[in-house]
Amino acid sequence: MEPQLQQTDFAILKLTKEQVPAVARIEAELFSAPWSEKAFADTLGMEHVLFYTVSVDGRVAGYCGIYLAADEGEITNVAVAPEYRGRKIAQILLQTVMARAHQKGAQRIFLEVRSRNDPAIGLYQKQGFRTIGTRKNYYQYPQDDALVMMYEYADIYIKQQHEAEPPAIKYIDK
Repeated sequence: MEPQLQQTDFAILKLTKEQVPAVARIEAELFSAPWSEKAFADTLGMEHVLFYTVSVDGRVAGYCGIYLAADEGEITNVAVAPEYRGRKIAQILLQTVMARAHQKGAQRIFLEVRSRNDPAIGLYQKQGFRTIGTRKNYYQYPQDDALVMMYEYADIYIKQQHEAEPPAIKYIDK
């Protein structure tokens, strides 16, 4: 089990079976097409899925998840209960998930966000995501387009640059 990380007045930890009902309640409160409790529970133990929560005084305040495949990740959910907003919890969750995904080999991370969700778009842009496309009428209830956003780690550019450039100096072992 991964150790709990302390950050001022809250704790960041991997999603546990005990937290699933609280996460599902937040999801149902915030999203028009929420994941079920079973959907969250099904992700537990999957090697290619990471979910982290923030707890404040023992209560789940927010969560973030990502699916990993090859060298890419896709953020599935980022949510903070209304009573805990304004504490940078979403930012800390996003940074945690991004760092863990990178440790597992992710070089690019994708996500979709409602085109009218200015606070979320601002958060993602602040973390280095950029809009790369639009999915028309992707969301229902209410109907909205999705912006497709992507983050690329800087070391991918270093690797590509190194592979593309011929070495300036050749070393010959004697």
